[in-house]
Amino acid sequence: MSTPYKVFLRGIPIILRNGPLSHKDIARALREEFPDFCNDLIPCPHVNDKSGHPEWDHLARNAEQGLKRRKIIFYNRTVKKWGLVLKRSMNEYSNERIKKKA
Repeated sequence: MSTPYKVFLRGIPIILRNGPLSHKDIARALREEFPDFCNDLIPCPHVNDKSGHPEWDHLARNAEQGLKRRKIIFYNRTVKKWGLVLKRSMNEYSNERIKKKA
Protein backbone atom coordinates (compact mmCIF):
# COMPACT_ATOMS: atom_id res chain seq x y z
CA MET A 1 0.00 0.00 0.00
CA SER A 2 1.33 3.42 -0.92
CA THR A 3 1.65 6.26 1.53
CA PRO A 4 0.17 9.69 0.74
CA TYR A 5 3.70 11.07 0.30
CA LYS A 6 4.57 8.44 -2.33
CA VAL A 7 1.26 8.97 -4.12
CA PHE A 8 1.91 12.73 -4.20
CA LEU A 9 5.48 12.17 -5.46
CA ARG A 10 4.07 10.30 -8.43
CA GLY A 11 1.05 12.53 -8.93
CA ILE A 12 2.63 15.99 -8.91
CA PRO A 13 4.75 15.53 -12.07
CA ILE A 14 1.66 14.24 -13.88
CA ILE A 15 -0.36 17.25 -12.71
CA LEU A 16 2.39 19.63 -13.89
CA ARG A 17 2.49 18.18 -17.42
CA ASN A 18 -0.02 20.83 -18.54
CA GLY A 19 2.08 23.71 -17.24
CA PRO A 20 3.25 25.49 -14.08
CA LEU A 21 0.90 25.68 -11.08
CA SER A 22 0.90 27.25 -7.64
CA HIS A 23 0.88 25.03 -4.56
CA LYS A 24 -2.78 25.86 -4.03
CA ASP A 25 -3.61 24.62 -7.55
CA ILE A 26 -1.49 21.49 -7.10
CA ALA A 27 -3.23 20.76 -3.78
CA ARG A 28 -6.64 21.22 -5.42
CA ALA A 29 -5.67 18.80 -8.21
CA LEU A 30 -4.30 16.26 -5.71
CA ARG A 31 -7.55 16.45 -3.73
CA GLU A 32 -9.58 15.81 -6.89
CA GLU A 33 -7.34 12.97 -8.09
CA PHE A 34 -6.64 11.27 -4.73
CA PRO A 35 -9.53 12.08 -2.35
CA ASP A 36 -8.75 9.07 -0.11
CA PHE A 37 -5.37 10.60 0.78
CA CYS A 38 -6.64 14.16 1.34
CA ASN A 39 -8.53 14.14 4.62
CA ASP A 40 -8.94 17.69 5.92
CA LEU A 41 -10.02 16.38 9.33
CA ILE A 42 -6.51 15.17 10.19
CA PRO A 43 -4.61 18.24 11.45
CA CYS A 44 -0.93 18.66 10.81
CA PRO A 45 1.02 17.94 14.00
CA HIS A 46 3.91 20.08 12.71
CA VAL A 47 1.90 23.33 12.80
CA ASN A 48 1.41 24.65 16.31
CA ASP A 49 -0.84 27.62 15.56
CA LYS A 50 -4.13 25.66 15.77
CA SER A 51 -5.02 26.81 12.26
CA GLY A 52 -6.34 23.39 11.32
CA HIS A 53 -3.77 23.03 8.52
CA PRO A 54 -4.32 19.46 7.22
CA GLU A 55 -1.55 16.86 7.33
CA TRP A 56 -2.05 15.83 3.70
CA ASP A 57 -1.24 19.39 2.56
CA HIS A 58 1.98 19.26 4.60
CA LEU A 59 2.86 15.97 2.86
CA ALA A 60 2.10 17.53 -0.53
CA ARG A 61 4.52 20.37 0.23
CA ASN A 62 7.13 17.83 1.33
CA ALA A 63 6.62 15.95 -1.93
CA GLU A 64 7.14 19.19 -3.89
CA GLN A 65 10.43 19.75 -2.06
CA GLY A 66 11.50 16.13 -2.61
CA LEU A 67 10.83 16.44 -6.33
CA LYS A 68 12.75 19.73 -6.37
CA ARG A 69 15.77 18.07 -4.72
CA ARG A 70 15.64 15.34 -7.38
CA LYS A 71 15.54 18.05 -10.06
CA ILE A 72 12.22 16.82 -11.42
CA ILE A 73 10.37 20.05 -10.69
CA PHE A 74 11.45 23.62 -9.92
CA TYR A 75 9.91 26.61 -8.17
CA ASN A 76 9.74 29.93 -10.00
CA ARG A 77 9.78 32.59 -7.27
CA THR A 78 8.83 35.36 -9.68
CA VAL A 79 5.47 33.85 -10.59
CA LYS A 80 5.24 31.64 -7.45
CA LYS A 81 4.56 28.46 -9.40
CA TRP A 82 5.98 24.96 -9.67
CA GLY A 83 6.94 23.53 -13.07
CA LEU A 84 8.53 20.44 -14.57
CA VAL A 85 12.26 20.64 -15.24
CA LEU A 86 11.70 18.59 -18.35
CA LYS A 87 8.73 16.66 -19.50
CA ARG A 88 9.54 13.04 -18.72
CA SER A 89 7.30 10.03 -18.69
CA MET A 90 6.60 8.38 -15.37
CA ASN A 91 8.37 5.27 -16.75
CA GLU A 92 11.59 7.27 -17.11
CA TYR A 93 11.12 8.64 -13.59
CA SER A 94 10.54 5.11 -12.19
CA ASN A 95 13.51 3.67 -14.10
CA GLU A 96 15.77 6.40 -12.68
CA ARG A 97 14.69 5.55 -9.13
CA ILE A 98 15.30 1.83 -9.72
CA LYS A 99 18.82 2.53 -11.05
CA LYS A 100 19.67 4.64 -7.99
CA LYS A 101 18.59 1.85 -5.62
CA ALA A 102 20.71 -0.75 -7.40
